[in-house]
Amino acid sequence: MNVEIQAALDLADETDSFLQITDVIYDKETEQGYDALSDAEKTVFCIDGLLREMENGGFGQFFHHDVGALALDTLDALERVKAKVSHSLLDQLIGYFPDRQIPADEDDRIELFDKIENEFSDEITAMDDRFHEVSDAIIGQTLQYVSRNLKEFR
Repeated sequence: MNVEIQAALDLADETDSFLQITDVIYDKETEQGYDALSDAEKTVFCIDGLLREMENGGFGQFFHHDVGALALDTLDALERVKAKVSHSLLDQLIGYFPDRQIPADEDDRIELFDKIENEFSDEITAMDDRFHEVSDAIIGQTLQYVSRNLKEFR
């Protein structure tokens, strides 16, 4: 996998590079499961999941899907790639959950998030907007992280 990741990093277009890397990691996750991923691979997996869901509908979409169960891992991933604003936004949102606990069960997570969204609708909308203002930088930050941690991609 390391060779595939390096080849992807060598591409001129950041988006193409990122997509090729995530394809490799998604294949491994599909075959072996999330727990089999290294921390570096989990970082890219979580960042990609966040970006995909945010593009499709914001934090509501994120918490309504499987990747929402990985919110705390995603928060760690944002810290690892040094995406400070996005990290702050997700951290603030996780703070709305009682004891910062995100239900693993999708139905429970959706029900709880919907209650939170009803109470903090304006704040969450503002967080969505702010995330979209800064999200373009996350791909480049993630690629830099991958370059620094290439040996962790197995």
